[in-house]
Amino acid sequence: MSLRRLLARLALVVVALLTVLAPAQLASAHAILLTSEPAPSAILDQSPTEIALFFNEAVDTVFGRVRILDSSGNVIQIVKPIRDAANQSIVRAPLSSLDEGTYVVIWRVASADSHPVQGSFSFQVGNRSTDVSAISNGQVLERHGLASLFDVIRWVTYLGVVLLIGGIGLLQAVRTDRLSPRSTLALVGGWAFAALGTLEGLIAYGPHVSGYKIYRAVDLSLLSETLTTQYGKMQLVRLVLLGIIGALIAVIQFRGTWWWKFGAWASLVGVTLTLSLAGHPVATNPVVLSVGLDMLHMLAVSLWVGPLLIIVYDRNMWLASDESMSAPSLQWFSRTAGFAVPVIVLTGTLQAWLMMDGLGDVLENRYGRTLIVKVCLVIVLVALGGVSRVAMQRKQSGSLRQSMGIEVLFGLIILALTSALVAMPQQGVLQPAPLSSTIFQGQMIVELSLTSARVGQSEVHVAIASADGTFVQIESATARLSMPSRNIPNGPIELEETGPNHFSGVTEFAYSGEWILEVLVKQTSSSTTLLKIAVEIIK
Repeated sequence: MSLRRLLARLALVVVALLTVLAPAQLASAHAILLTSEPAPSAILDQSPTEIALFFNEAVDTVFGRVRILDSSGNVIQIVKPIRDAANQSIVRAPLSSLDEGTYVVIWRVASADSHPVQGSFSFQVGNRSTDVSAISNGQVLERHGLASLFDVIRWVTYLGVVLLIGGIGLLQAVRTDRLSPRSTLALVGGWAFAALGTLEGLIAYGPHVSGYKIYRAVDLSLLSETLTTQYGKMQLVRLVLLGIIGALIAVIQFRGTWWWKFGAWASLVGVTLTLSLAGHPVATNPVVLSVGLDMLHMLAVSLWVGPLLIIVYDRNMWLASDESMSAPSLQWFSRTAGFAVPVIVLTGTLQAWLMMDGLGDVLENRYGRTLIVKVCLVIVLVALGGVSRVAMQRKQSGSLRQSMGIEVLFGLIILALTSALVAMPQQGVLQPAPLSSTIFQGQMIVELSLTSARVGQSEVHVAIASADGTFVQIESATARLSMPSRNIPNGPIELEETGPNHFSGVTEFAYSGEWILEVLVKQTSSSTTLLKIAVEIIK
């Protein structure tokens, strides 16, 4: 089969599968908490009956949980949240009665792309105020061991899929009746890696999203719930497709027949679809385009890196002598790699543009910086590929073996970076959407919070208390906002008293970057306190 015909058929299968299986709804990266009830830093006269969380997109609560911590950091309630029947972007967690005091809410759910997201905020019942910012920040930044384990699981899965797709493409180009034991072992090893990684992901997903420690990875009681999630369903479908591919590998001597080719390539394209539907593309606008780009990117990478791994592993078959440089299989690989590189660059650039909403902030978050490192390594890999092509044309098997060996090393590193990128938020959205800060001024404690630290509208909440817990008499509180970097002068924020020493208002952040928020607290006609804080607003 020619390269052009192979890629045309793969594209047709991709389009058909997208039409049938890809979700139609629009989404946007990781879920973002827009606001909550109670609002961050709210002061309530009595205990709330529930915690309500309002997200920008539908979220999954199968493994979600809401923890309530007291001012000492002790967990006093753990509640399994449920989605609102009328709106799946709203999550509710019923609460038991709370005594007077300050409490921290630690929430954790899964976003549309199956990745866990979490955050925290505080509220107060009655007049007893305590600084809980250290508790809140420490809890939300906690990274469990399963996050690192999932990076390894994804790397194993991707390596297996790359070996399968590239290996089947390469071995179909071989015209001999029998394959070498090492090449056959590489193909079987790719199948085993893909199956093992998928099975490990299926088992470990529940503990991972639940935020449990690494020793809970073997807790099979969560498996049935995993199968009700989008991620679990995709892992199960992938295992079925890998079963079909395993059966075809067992009769690989028929790889020249139409039914073997159709079954193998349709199953492989289906495997790439399950990877896309369980990751970032399913939560990127527009979904169908993002999923299609991700699949084509994965197929192109596999048809380049997969054969490379097998050729280097089985160099006695592929690179045994200078005469082997003109073998049809190596010529096929050279043509395929030459075509795959521009496809990889094009689909990767478009996908990054969609996921990051443009490339202007590529240096502003961890995802963008890691992506730049990956691009640099790909450039090195392309350069090494050029060296290998020259060596092959000159029939220099020694030079070719050396350059391709280095290519393999870079290819494995790039796969590892890809595995890590899958778990990273593309626009820094894992930062808690609300912003909360405690300011100490003499004997006065001011709790300042924004319901959203993002460009657009946000509620401002100011709560004032005394350091010794006694009630502070406040005449009024006003606020103003400026952005020195853009020469935006102070503009007033209308604040209304919504409770004892609790003031609220609404403002608009027109740009991302650092804003200066000032609060003027008037205790008496002759006593006014100015508090100033810099807030970082993201897109």
